[in-house]
Amino acid sequence: MRRFAGALPWLVTAIALGAIAVWPWYVRSSANAARAASLPTAAPVDADYRLRDRQIAFWEGAMGQHERGDMLSPAQLSALYLQRYRERGDVGDVLRAVHTAQLSLRAQPFGNTAAEVDLASALLTLHRFSDALSVTHHIERYDPNDPQMLAREASLDLELGHYDRAHRLIDQVERTRPSGSDGIAVDTLLTRYDELTGHLTRGRDRFARTVADANAIYGESAQGRAWFYFRAGELAFEAGDNDAALADERRALEVFPDYSEANRLLARFSCALHRWNDCLAAAQASAQVVPFPEVLGYEVDAQRALGQTAQAAQTDALIQTVERIGNAQHIADRLLAIYYDEHDENLDDAYRIAHRELDVRDDVFTEDTLAWAAARDGRWDEARSRIARAMTYGTQNSLLLYHDGIIAIHFGDRARARRDLSEALALNPWFHPFYVGDARAQLAMLATTRK
Repeated sequence: MRRFAGALPWLVTAIALGAIAVWPWYVRSSANAARAASLPTAAPVDADYRLRDRQIAFWEGAMGQHERGDMLSPAQLSALYLQRYRERGDVGDVLRAVHTAQLSLRAQPFGNTAAEVDLASALLTLHRFSDALSVTHHIERYDPNDPQMLAREASLDLELGHYDRAHRLIDQVERTRPSGSDGIAVDTLLTRYDELTGHLTRGRDRFARTVADANAIYGESAQGRAWFYFRAGELAFEAGDNDAALADERRALEVFPDYSEANRLLARFSCALHRWNDCLAAAQASAQVVPFPEVLGYEVDAQRALGQTAQAAQTDALIQTVERIGNAQHIADRLLAIYYDEHDENLDDAYRIAHRELDVRDDVFTEDTLAWAAARDGRWDEARSRIARAMTYGTQNSLLLYHDGIIAIHFGDRARARRDLSEALALNPWFHPFYVGDARAQLAMLATTRK
């Protein structure tokens, strides 16, 4: 008993020290639990995508009756074509959405907001950002202070590189923003702005609530709901939370199976983590729906890593085909340029394609793509000016930081290179399947040579 009494103070001290050690974890866990408890309950998932062809056939039949002044049938069709594109990736559906929206507007040119919104969305999908902005401005004539339309306008300004104008619109939106489910579009915009302007943690915290709000809406499309998990995974990977990123994409696939976008990011994350079998399976699943160059590139990387050299050569040839015949609308321009640059192929083409992308979009990532294409093609002065524009807003993105660091090395700015490469690895130590190793090697070389 005496021995136990003597040990008691030590036991109490050990418990106290243990409590101190776990206290930060407890506070975080309690805060996370409280936040989770405050989120709305997810609604049942509606497998609406199974009915999409039947719905489209019905409205095509209705429009085929050629009722005079019918603005409803083509407007409904435009929305359905757009939704089917989001589910299956057929660009032809986007072109059909543009055509039917225009038919609806011919029948009813004034006050036909639904058709104008669909037209703007279709033009955005085709990367006709300026045209989409013009349509959005026209819609705003009906209600200049509609926060939903202001959010759309600001998001287009971000694509076009009009960051100052977007910031003013965001301030206006935040003063008049709706609450609850009506605020989802606004919160999605604010998250994107946070991501672009160096506030990634704040954006992720905000978007966690947005995901829950979106998934609590009964009757929302399965793809629309899955998109929020897809987007949360993208943000998680940028922040280096790789387990959460993988979990989010798998959750998106639970909500909407065969979601090509979720499989695309699963392939990207798995490749970065050198989980080559997982990467290959996800890439092939994504490419089966939409064979974008990016996802075919992950397939090539996985096949090469697994020793499947013949299959990798076939997949690489397919990417060349996508450029020649599968990119008529130039939607895949940025993805093609990135693939060529990362695989040391067609570097002149990559530079030309990246410049073409700049004709329609001038956001942070377009500038970064062009900067890297210029660097890979030996155009270092242009690379330096373009990467400076890409870095203007302090975007927390490991690839941007890596590109800036490598360009800095070329110009002898060793301090900047050390800072950028260190930040890239700190943000996500697995941000890229190949560039991570190079970033570490470059840092080691910078550490062993004189300043």
